[in-house]
Order: sequence, then structure tokens, then C-alpha cells
Amino acid sequence: MTSLLGPFTPSPGTLPAVAAACAGALMALAAVAWLTPGFARPGHYFSVPIQPWLRATPEGRRILWVYRLKVAAHLLIALFLLTLPSSTAGAPIPWLAAVPAGLGWLLAGCFAAYRGARRQVLPHSVDPTSVEEAESARRGEAGLPGGWPLQVGPFAALAAAALYLRSRWAGLPQRFPIHWGLDGRPNGWANRNLAGVFGPLLIAAVVAGSMALFAILLQSRPPRVRSTGGPPAAERRFRRAVLRVLLAAEYLQVLVFIWVSLLPLAAATPRGTAGPPGIAPVMVLVLTFVVVVTIILARAGRGSAARPGDRAPESCWKAGVFYVNPDDPSIFVEKRIGIGYTLNFAHPLSWLIVGLSILAPLAVALWIVHAAS
Repeated sequence: MTSLLGPFTPSPGTLPAVAAACAGALMALAAVAWLTPGFARPGHYFSVPIQPWLRATPEGRRILWVYRLKVAAHLLIALFLLTLPSSTAGAPIPWLAAVPAGLGWLLAGCFAAYRGARRQVLPHSVDPTSVEEAESARRGEAGLPGGWPLQVGPFAALAAAALYLRSRWAGLPQRFPIHWGLDGRPNGWANRNLAGVFGPLLIAAVVAGSMALFAILLQSRPPRVRSTGGPPAAERRFRRAVLRVLLAAEYLQVLVFIWVSLLPLAAATPRGTAGPPGIAPVMVLVLTFVVVVTIILARAGRGSAARPGDRAPESCWKAGVFYVNPDDPSIFVEKRIGIGYTLNFAHPLSWLIVGLSILAPLAVALWIVHAAS
């Protein structure tokens, strides 16, 4: 895929493109941080349970705007760090240092701003009077969306792509590009071997497997509902929406990785190494998917006043983001901030999901890099 960072030492002609790409990524992250308080669960403000009217008070508005001013300030500092490679005289700072510095500053600054706002809200926290009840899926609603035919579809597509590549093995080049800089020149290569050809498909299979495991556990062991007195139907509808989104995300990431795995066939053509593949349509597709999914889940999550509340002690929410409660048998709990569910990191199965979704794909990627060396 095309590098957003470009080569480690970009030519002068590519500096504007590199700077624009990095600045765009930073502004997108800052926009997410700016909007994050609006995605909090009903009855929560910066991951703290509150009375609903607190947001509209002068104190509530002040906390929000101070947080957003800090986000904007950290964005400006991060953008300034990006200008150092082209503006520093004498011994310019390399892009390899400036880009991580800008990204690190923005992420750390936004997290610190969030923590600061959370500390200001904590004195206004309340102990909900909700009644805790355990919900189990109705028999009529049992099963994953689409049934097993749709659930095995991503893995069937990966198997078909692997068989197709195997049938075209003789036509694949011995060495082919898999990474390009913004100047259009290849700067990453792979070999015609098991890792180089089938590695992307294996990564997709591992990621799809972790998402399928998440869906199976979510459907078979629904989150514990802490209801405000209303029926649990709203929670079931929201969970079904999350399961459908997981399935759609499986198909999307599988299609993207199949496209990546077929790049060696393009490289086998006479002009196959002339430039990077057309990644713009793929990026537009992914961004459109993210926007649509965010809207769907936001509407599903706010579609009923009977959404679950949260009676977990504050000590169980580390920084208001990570849920760790050994006394709660649930694997999943609804996020206090954001849309969907998070894991109970005190449950052993949570670490299995984390390992499959992060460590296993990373191990496959390192295998591919090692095989190309």
C-alpha cells in the first residue's frame, strides 16, 4: 500500500505531499477527539455517571469547551512539529522523527485533556438507582445474523483467493513490490514464497477469526443489562446491530486483503512496478463504511430511553476507558464512551480475543517481513 509517511528522506518535490498527508491524518484524529464526548453513553459525561442535566449547565459546558480548546492547542503543536523537517536550518530534523513526534504529542495531549475533564466531572458523579438484572437471549432471537452460510462467507472467499493464486503460481514474479512511497517508487518487496504470496490472506483469516469469535461470544453470552426499569428489548436491538456491523466489517477487510494478495499478478505485467496501485477508491470505501457504521450504531444506541445504565464502581473503569472487574462474570460491557462494547479485561477470554486480533496478525506480518529478507 502507499505509505503515508513517504520515504524516510523525501525528495524536495514530495515534501508538500508528505506534509499534507501527515497533517490530514493529525486533523482527522483531532476531529475524533473533539467529537468523542458526544458519543458517551446516555447518563455519562467523560465516562462518569451523572445527572442528565449536568451537560447543559454552565459548569458542564465549560468543562467541554476547555477540553476542546486543549485538543485544538495540541493539534497546533503537533502540526508545528511536522514543519520542523522543512524549516529547520543547518541540521534538519528527519521525517522519521518528526512524524512520530507529532502523532505522539497529539495522542498523549488529547488523552491528558480527557483525563483532566474527567477529573472535573467526578465531583458531580451520581450512584444510579437502577436495578440490576441479567438478560439472556430469547430463543427466537438465537443465532448469528445471516446464519452460518453468511458467517463462513469471508473464510470461503479467502480460500477461493488462495486457490486462485496457487493456480497462477508459475506466473508470479520471483520478487514483487508490496509498498510504495509517495514518489511512486517501490520501497518494500516480497518474494514468491508461502509468506509473500499467502501472508495477506492469512492475516485476513486471523482478523476475521477474531471478529467471528467476538460475535459468537457476544451472541451466546450477552452483556449483563443494568436496566433503568424499561424492557431489555432496546439492548437486544443494539446488540443485533453490533453483530451485523461485525459481519459487514469481516467482509470488508477480507475483500481489501484479497485485493492486496492479487497485487503480485499486477506486478507480473511489463509495467507492473511502474507505480503504486490505485488505493484511493479503497480508502474512500473504508471511510464511507466507517461513517455509515458510526451513524447506524449511534442511532441504534440512542433509539430508546430504556438503554442500560452502569452500576460498576468507578475503580473498575481505568481512566474511564478500560473495564477491569474480576467480580463481574460478563465478558462484554457497553462502553462508557464510544459506541458498542468493550471487554472486561479481568476475564481470561478477553485476553484471548486481544491476542487473536492484535498479536496473531502481528506475528504473521513479522513472518512475511522475515521471509522477504
